[in-house]
Amino acid sequence: MKYKPITEWKRVTSMILEASTLYIKSEAVNEFESAFRSAYGIISKMRGYLGHELFKCVEQKDQYILLIRWSAIRDHSIGLRQSSEYTRWNELLQPYYASEPGVLHYIDIRIEGREYERERFNIQAAGEVE
Repeated sequence: MKYKPITEWKRVTSMILEASTLYIKSEAVNEFESAFRSAYGIISKMRGYLGHELFKCVEQKDQYILLIRWSAIRDHSIGLRQSSEYTRWNELLQPYYASEPGVLHYIDIRIEGREYERERFNIQAAGEVE
């Protein structure tokens, strides 16, 4: 199994995870998902953007969790939020919010062996494990 060089691991673990809880108007969940696909093109071009995931709640169909990985907190709090692109992002998504999203930022906590488990899970998810 191939492991990442320690210099790359340090770069990855110093990232910021933005976690947003999104409450969507129940009658607009399908439209929100469509609008989010368009909005993705905006955020993915921002400086410091590393990737994102959007999850829909199983128990509450109008609730989502948006996780965005940034190189640094300033890439989100200044780079995105003070840009004209953020205005466009809001124009696309704001109409579907039932209330303002709750946004918090997190750092990764190193846990021994977790990188191996992540890599193993990614391989299994891709169907590459024998």
